Amino acid sequence: MNPFQTHGAISWHEYLAADVPSALKFYTELLGWGISDMPLSDDEVYTLLHSKSKHVGGLMACPPGVPACWTYYVTVSDIQKLLGENELNLVVPLNDTMVGPFAGFLDPEGAYISVIQYHDGNEQGDEAIADTQEAFLTHGAFSWFELQAADPKAAADWYSKLFGWTITEAQMPGGSYYVISIEGIKIGGIMKLVDPDIPSHWNCYVTVDDVDAVQAKAAELGATITVPAFDLPEVGRLLHICDPAGAALAFATWLSEHE
Repeated sequence: MNPFQTHGAISWHEYLAADVPSALKFYTELLGWGISDMPLSDDEVYTLLHSKSKHVGGLMACPPGVPACWTYYVTVSDIQKLLGENELNLVVPLNDTMVGPFAGFLDPEGAYISVIQYHDGNEQGDEAIADTQEAFLTHGAFSWFELQAADPKAAADWYSKLFGWTITEAQMPGGSYYVISIEGIKIGGIMKLVDPDIPSHWNCYVTVDDVDAVQAKAAELGATITVPAFDLPEVGRLLHICDPAGAALAFATWLSEHE
């Protein structure tokens, strides 16, 4: 499944940086990402992040008042229709770009997510990881998306109606886990907030070859290890951190049968 061409797929991953040079230094040293700059204007630059020569995301300065964070974009086939037919709590109004129009909103649980409709010819091809399964095999690629919500069942129902996601409830040690599928391919899950003092939010697991090495390097670079590396049976070895600026991200060394 090509997430850039599939309605409802999460296709792009963007870091809003409070300090762009520091953020680039941290993530390039942590994950070995390459970078290239794409000028947006005379005084604004968008940095593309690469893993093994393929785009995996972008990085830019965060708007005033916005803390450093990772944000995620869902591909939609008709953004005008989606915004017109749904009462969404828009935080970022509809804005057209060279890639395509996008908007950002808070879901009913308070988690932020963006939507984008790619212009014809801008759906990304050989330059990006354009296959969901490839992301599970590529070090540095964003592969599994996870929403932690105060009411995960309500969130699952809402997103299912909004994007047409297929949601399947599974039982995990911590309770119900709502698995998200598109065209029969699993892309992520929805679960109850681990810490009720933290607002509902989206996070993502980045595929890495050695999650323990990433944990050691993250700590060396000043990150906070929020959930130390642990084994999840039949899935892989997982890790959660907050980077030095406070942005959350997770990592996984997947078991081969999970890929």
